[in-house]
Amino acid sequence: MLITKDVLSEFGRLIEENTCNPYSGPLKTGVDLGTANIVIAVTDEENRPVAGATAVSKVVKDGIVVDFVGAMQTVRRLKLRLEHMLGVTLETAATAIPPGIIEGNVRCISNVVEGAGFEVTNVIDEPTAAASVLDIADGAVVDVGGGTTGISILRGGKVIFTADEPQGAPI
Repeated sequence: MLITKDVLSEFGRLIEENTCNPYSGPLKTGVDLGTANIVIAVTDEENRPVAGATAVSKVVKDGIVVDFVGAMQTVRRLKLRLEHMLGVTLETAATAIPPGIIEGNVRCISNVVEGAGFEVTNVIDEPTAAASVLDIADGAVVDVGGGTTGISILRGGKVIFTADEPQGAPI
């Protein structure tokens, strides 16, 4: 399913209205520990938006978890809110990592998600995840974050170049 402006708008509406769409079957969950926001997205089997929750992030800086306990508590709080709304337990989640971070930071992000009560099913770099969702095999993905702007160039569905530059945003 190609992610369109309508799908993104629907996630925005679900988060803003603190509501969920009807669903049947298994749910998929994704967790993003961003510099500006922490987001949990829930979709159905067909990747249709079901629910979402977000919180301002003060626990991650430029892709690095600077407050492990705070990050874990925020993800756990969002998870519990979604579980209450959906009436189910969210057990598994995928998560994305910024490009170019060292292995120890990758494990830290996974540990936050696991510590919040999820079993991590997949860890993927953000450009590859975005390219997959947007169905981009050849081109560029630009990520304007809370403290940096990242660009990744893709060829044949693989990231061949990535750069992350400070944008001077207040932290």
